[in-house]
Amino acid sequence: MCPQSLEGSRPDLRQLQVLHEITQSLNRGNSCEELLDLLYDRLRSSVPYDRMAIAALDDRKERLTILAARSDGKMVLGKGYSGPVSGSSLATLLRDGSTRVLNDLEDYLSRKPSSDSTRLIVKEGMRSSLTLPLLSQGKPIGVMFFSCRKAHAYSPEHGEFLQSVVGQMAIAVERSMLIEALREKSDYLENVLQNSADAIIVLDSEGFIRTWNDGAERIYGYEMKEIVGRPFDILVPPDLLASGELDQIRDRVYSEGFIKDYETVRVARNGRRVTVNVTSTVLRNRHGRVVGRSAIHRDVTRVKKLQEEVTRAQSLATVGELAATIAHEIKNPLAGISGAIQVMEDAIPATDRRRSVVVEILDQIRRLDDTVRDLLSFARPSIPMRQEVVVREMILRAWSILCRQPGAEGVRLSFEGDPDRSVQGDPQLFHQVWINLLQNAIESMPQGGELRVTVLDGDPVRIQVRDTGSGVDPAHQAKLFRPFFSTKTRGTGLGLAISRKIVEAHGGTIRLASSPGQGTTVCVEIPK
Repeated sequence: MCPQSLEGSRPDLRQLQVLHEITQSLNRGNSCEELLDLLYDRLRSSVPYDRMAIAALDDRKERLTILAARSDGKMVLGKGYSGPVSGSSLATLLRDGSTRVLNDLEDYLSRKPSSDSTRLIVKEGMRSSLTLPLLSQGKPIGVMFFSCRKAHAYSPEHGEFLQSVVGQMAIAVERSMLIEALREKSDYLENVLQNSADAIIVLDSEGFIRTWNDGAERIYGYEMKEIVGRPFDILVPPDLLASGELDQIRDRVYSEGFIKDYETVRVARNGRRVTVNVTSTVLRNRHGRVVGRSAIHRDVTRVKKLQEEVTRAQSLATVGELAATIAHEIKNPLAGISGAIQVMEDAIPATDRRRSVVVEILDQIRRLDDTVRDLLSFARPSIPMRQEVVVREMILRAWSILCRQPGAEGVRLSFEGDPDRSVQGDPQLFHQVWINLLQNAIESMPQGGELRVTVLDGDPVRIQVRDTGSGVDPAHQAKLFRPFFSTKTRGTGLGLAISRKIVEAHGGTIRLASSPGQGTTVCVEIPK
């Protein structure tokens, strides 16, 4: 049972001893819980209690939350419990800095049945309590509770004895609150750092990676454990590395303090080139010496692609309008010229040398007519009339026309995968696509070769057309789908542009991969 009174002057000596131990504990950096354990063991001979707790005020001074609690029995009101200050007797205690003594908790609860904390502590078997404010520079930061199972256990002398003790405890609580605030701030900043969608990277003064967040892992594919400590050069394409870009960025950041919205290209772990928007800031220590720099990388690859597609669409719209106008202006006169030349051809004897000139004129007119027809196909909106079509049948229809032309004799067509797979598409529009793709393949194999069509089921259905021809120069590959670009001596340069327009009108995509001397593969993806 807890003691009832203080004995003569002996509590002063014990008080000094307890204060000395608390000071030593504070100097060791012990927590509120460790200090409470110390007091719980040292004060029994001087103060009656069966339960002890420390609570802290929140920043708005509206709620008290228990930081630590000890009891000789089962606790209902433990660490983490939080209650409002307003409306309780603690409001007066905190405002005035006074001590509160409740020597009959059951009577107090009968008069204030809404006091949840009193109800819980009575449930634990406590019958009296002593509460003291914890003050820092005269302002309340929390309270310290002493509770006893015996009623009328506390006197004003107990409060006086504990004044110095709670003063020391106020220091511990304040420090604990500061540490917790720093921890919360640190956790918040760490959460922002790690969960940012952008890559946040910190480099030391030597250019080695020291910080790597989840955003960096998502963009570049490297995990933190395998990238920290490695040079940043690993993310830079060889051409930019050779140009000295990193040195230029570093020098600019160190001289100006930062760079903002610098657009460049970096390389992910899988070799993918990533277009990034970079903001970098110099890092200095407290003496002002440069210790490194931080960088935020925002992946703008998709944005750049969308911008290019918008630009291309606008360009194609302009070209389409121009092409339609030119085609209509040329087609009728061209038809008249062709008719007149044919009349002249009929009137010239076969043995007359002038007949060969007329034949050449007619051949050039047919070329012009082909160009006009392609212009009209390119300018005309592609609105698919969808129906179910079998891939093999579409390609064989185009092949049956092309296989009889000169240069196709040594080309062998084969199928792989699931060529009998059906797709939803316009057979007439797709016929143009396969004519263009197969024609290009045949022309790339003048000495013959293999033309393999692979159909892979899925959504979208993937159709790959691969030849064993001469391939395409890498410098030309990015331009192949542009209108009027061609690597042939004859041709309009509209075949692939028209093919892409048709495929995209079906909601699909078309890509090309090629290596000089190793053939070309065109991949067409069509949604089911």
